[in-house]
Amino acid sequence: MQTVKIMILCFLTFIFNSLSSSALVKIDDNSIDLAIKYGIKMKGSSTENILSTNWVNDGNGRILNIYSPFIQIAMKSANKPSTGDAEEDLKMVKNLLQYDITKVKNKNEIRFIVAIYGDNINFAKNYKAYIIEANKFSNTLKEKDKINPNKSSIQKIADKDNFHPKHPFSGINCYSFKFDNLFKLKEYYFILVSDNKDEIKYKINNENIF
Repeated sequence: MQTVKIMILCFLTFIFNSLSSSALVKIDDNSIDLAIKYGIKMKGSSTENILSTNWVNDGNGRILNIYSPFIQIAMKSANKPSTGDAEEDLKMVKNLLQYDITKVKNKNEIRFIVAIYGDNINFAKNYKAYIIEANKFSNTLKEKDKINPNKSSIQKIADKDNFHPKHPFSGINCYSFKFDNLFKLKEYYFILVSDNKDEIKYKINNENIF
């Protein structure tokens, strides 16, 4: 496991050295090629390893996965056939992903996919999400300072499981935000709030994700 993490960090260092900064990556011809190369390199790896720093655990079993445009292309690339020839694989996978790449570019969004647990079968559908810059977060939060998702995909009926005895239901919700609304932020909170005011909060630094 440690060897895999070192390999990932080395490859991410290569990626960031090839880009203008080690932060949330804008999609262009250069970053598309790097995303494909990264996906091919990580073929056969777990989702957690591919996501690397875009996989966030709050310590209580609630997992946040951040699918930036870069990661979306990398994940698609990891599922395509490869020959072992780096240049040939880049051309082949890029050709196979033409439709997907165009779709990712046109949508240009970041998906926040969160696995949560609760007390009843309907709990997941009661959570709404927003993002707020860290320096604007306070008890007197202004509505105009919130960045709301442009789209949400909510699990209306939660799954029954035994992960957390006190909260025997789990669900996965996805909240999509426009890339341009988040790109210039440095540090911010991704916050989930339920109808009964239960709050789940993740602090994110754009310099640590890609």
